[in-house]
Amino acid sequence: MSTKLKLLTLPLLALFLFAQFAEAGLVRTGGRGDPSSNFSQAFYYVDNQYLNEVGIIASAFDFDSPKAANSIVRAVGGGGRGLGAVPNDCINGYTEDDLDNLEQEISFLYEDFDNGLITEDELNAGIAALEFAVYGEPCVWEFAQGDALSMFGFFSLYFDTPDVSYDVNWLIGDITLPGDINTAGDIVAPDGTIRDGWVTLNTPPTMAFAPGDYMVYVSVGLSAPNGRFFRTSSEPDYEIVFEEKCIEKPNPDFDPDAGNDPFIEVCGYTNVDRNDSEVNNPTMSFFSDGEMLRILSASDGPVTPVNAPGSIALLLAGLFTMGLRRQRKTQS
Repeated sequence: MSTKLKLLTLPLLALFLFAQFAEAGLVRTGGRGDPSSNFSQAFYYVDNQYLNEVGIIASAFDFDSPKAANSIVRAVGGGGRGLGAVPNDCINGYTEDDLDNLEQEISFLYEDFDNGLITEDELNAGIAALEFAVYGEPCVWEFAQGDALSMFGFFSLYFDTPDVSYDVNWLIGDITLPGDINTAGDIVAPDGTIRDGWVTLNTPPTMAFAPGDYMVYVSVGLSAPNGRFFRTSSEPDYEIVFEEKCIEKPNPDFDPDAGNDPFIEVCGYTNVDRNDSEVNNPTMSFFSDGEMLRILSASDGPVTPVNAPGSIALLLAGLFTMGLRRQRKTQS
C-alpha cells in the first residue's frame, strides 16, 4: 500500500495545544495568513443540572458544594482553531522574533546580491535555507489512485463525554466524505500515533480521485442536548469572560394575599464580551486550514518516500552563502 505522510515544504499555521492555555505568539507564512495573535480561548461543556435560565448556577462555582459543576474544559492557544487535517507532528511553531531575524538575514543576502558578491542562484539557495530553518517541513498526504484513503488530524476540542456528539466531514476537492472521532484510545498507525479524540477518515478503495494534487479540509460540528457550551477568550479587544447576570421573571408562587413579590430575581454566570453583551450558545463548528493530498497514478508503482531531497543541498548552499556574507563583513 502507498499510504505515506510525506514531509514537503509547505508551512502550517501555528502550534495548537490540547487542554492547556498558551501564551506563545505563533504565526503562519508562505502566503497562508498573517501572524496570529497572542491569545487563548477556552470552551466549556456544562451539564443542564448546573444551569438555570441565565447560565451556570452560582453554587456550581463552589467546588465544596454538592452542586459544583463538573464542567469539561478544552483550550486552544495562540489564536488557533484547534483543528487540523494533519497530525500535530506537522505543526511548526515560530515567533515574531524568528520572523524579524529571518527578514534581516534575507535583507543581508539581497545586499550581497546587489553588490555582486553572490549570484542569483546563491541568493535563492540562501533564502530557501533560511526559510527552511524557520518554517521546517510540514506534511502532505500521499496515496496511489485506487487506494483506500486513511488520514487523520488533531482536534483539541474533544470532550470525553457521551453527552457531546460530533459531526465530522472531510472535504477533498468538491467531494465531501464522512469522518469520525477516534474514541479507541491512542492508536499507533504507520504514519504516526492517532490520539484519542482526533479526527479520522477511512474509506474503502476508491477511484473517485484522478492523479493530481488536492486541498483537503476537515470540519467538526459539536452538539449537546443535555448541556450547554460556554466560551472565554483573551483575544485583544474581543475579550470574553464569565460574569454574573440577573433577570426578573414571574414568581410561580405569587400570592397577593400572602404579600410576596410578583417577580423573583434569577442570577447565573454567563459569557459577556468587552461591550458587556451576552455571548449565548457559542458556535461550536470548526473548520481546518487546507492541507495537501497527492494522488499518484496507480501505474507509478509503490510510493518512494520523499523527505525533501533538495533540503540538504539547499541548506549547504545557504550556509555557504551566509558564510560569504559574514566573511565580507569581517573584511570590511
